[in-house]
Amino acid sequence: MKKWLGTFLFAVVLAAAGYILLSPQHQPAPAFALPNLQGQTVNQSALQGKVTLINFWFPSCPGCVTEMPKLIQMAHDYQGKNFQFIAVSIPVPSDPLPVVKAYAEQHRLPFTVLYDEQGHTQQAYQVIAAPTSFLVNSKGQVVKTFVGEPDFAEVYRLTDSLLAE
Repeated sequence: MKKWLGTFLFAVVLAAAGYILLSPQHQPAPAFALPNLQGQTVNQSALQGKVTLINFWFPSCPGCVTEMPKLIQMAHDYQGKNFQFIAVSIPVPSDPLPVVKAYAEQHRLPFTVLYDEQGHTQQAYQVIAAPTSFLVNSKGQVVKTFVGEPDFAEVYRLTDSLLAE
């Protein structure tokens, strides 16, 4: 019974990941309005005019913690360019807002961190696993979705291509 359940759950996750990866790209990024860690609301209008990498994560996620130094480096590498990085912390019981704030402060995250307390933005973006990232062009359209830690060479290449447009 346990083996069957594990196989079933694996198949569901695999199917959902396939759906995300095979869904049409260059669709408008879903609308959102979330507070940043200072309590100010950030919405999808922040995407207009800038190439944006949106990353869904949470502090106790092992894959998220592993990729975070690379995301921090990318934010530094593209500083001063028409690029922004937005980290959306998704709601999990182990990582309430104070934990997210402490993580951001401890790691000196050099980008906008939003807190999706109700999970509505996570649902709108159809995020089923963390980390998941979306590369958005300056028109606010999703160009590429990365489930799990991305190949950062590809992320840099695509970002450079979008910045050159």
